[in-house]
Amino acid sequence: MNTRSKQEDKELEQLERFIRETPIEVDLVNRTMNKFESTRYTKQPESSRTSKKMRQRVVMITASAAMIFSLIFITSLVSPTLAATIKQVPVLSSIFKLAGDLGLQTADEKGLSTKLHTSVAHDDFTLSVSEVVYDGTRVSIGIERPHIKNEKETLQDRISNIELFINDAPVKSFAPDKSIGIATKPGKDNDSAIIEFSDLRNQGGSPFPEQFDLTVSATIAGIQDPFKFDIPVKKIENYLTIQPNVSREYKNIHFSVEKVEFTPITTGLTTRVVLTDNSIFTLPSLTMGVDIFDDQGHKLKLIGGDGWNATNGNIHISDRRFQPFESIPKTITLKPYIYLFDENEMGAFQMDENDEPKIQYIPELEVTLPINSQK
Repeated sequence: MNTRSKQEDKELEQLERFIRETPIEVDLVNRTMNKFESTRYTKQPESSRTSKKMRQRVVMITASAAMIFSLIFITSLVSPTLAATIKQVPVLSSIFKLAGDLGLQTADEKGLSTKLHTSVAHDDFTLSVSEVVYDGTRVSIGIERPHIKNEKETLQDRISNIELFINDAPVKSFAPDKSIGIATKPGKDNDSAIIEFSDLRNQGGSPFPEQFDLTVSATIAGIQDPFKFDIPVKKIENYLTIQPNVSREYKNIHFSVEKVEFTPITTGLTTRVVLTDNSIFTLPSLTMGVDIFDDQGHKLKLIGGDGWNATNGNIHISDRRFQPFESIPKTITLKPYIYLFDENEMGAFQMDENDEPKIQYIPELEVTLPINSQK
């Protein structure tokens, strides 16, 4: 015979609903019981027997819920649509995973990034550093704030005056004769962003250490005190570097490939361009770019870069950073290009049908490099 009262049945139904809505944690029973008990109406104390039965049922319901969640995450039979939907749940997704950067997505998926739980609060505003990764070509830091209702400005819009220190030394001390560029990129949503920077070791600067303590100081618009974080950084080891020492010439341009770096996160390319007639870089040579294609003709997406005019004249060294290859190809092809400018408007690009600047490849400077044979 069912001896439970209707009130107890109602409370148990409410318990089940709370459990389904409670994120899975280590101590599920206590967390859920506390959440349930805090919402109950004031009533007369129940017998220890009833309380015991209720807790036993909580354990059973919670265990079932945990098993369901575990199966969803580990089974290979789960549908791709369901898996993708689960990964979109904010509590389960990292900034890197959803930021739209293939290399950072790979860092998250392969466990290459370091997860952090560092937060600083000023004037009721909390800023957190959630993860960091360094592959030898770039340092990427994920930052976020709690969601602010009706906030129109993104976190990227509000952050400024970023200062970096490596082992207490200003990051600019690693540069040859200029400051190291610090970029902010969109995160997974308006409440997150990515701070990114690279050394200039290929342009006369000093390389960052393999492992270092990074101090980040940043200002948030509307808040007087800067936010400061101490972050441990360690370079991942899985990468391949080749120095092909290959060059091409066309007219007064001498183009050479000095280094190509492959990591799971970035494809780095270092090139040198020399104007052999000792002229000074002007448009369009000043904006010369390079595209990278694999042996199947797929072009890598450019994600950043730095340029340095070593003599302030006819020599230009560039470090470009592209998305990574899914697997290292047998060959890669480098295709230098120049931007096409509007003849009627100084410094304005010619635009194509997609409203993108038009470019013109220079076939005479094209280079194809074998990769596997140089491992």
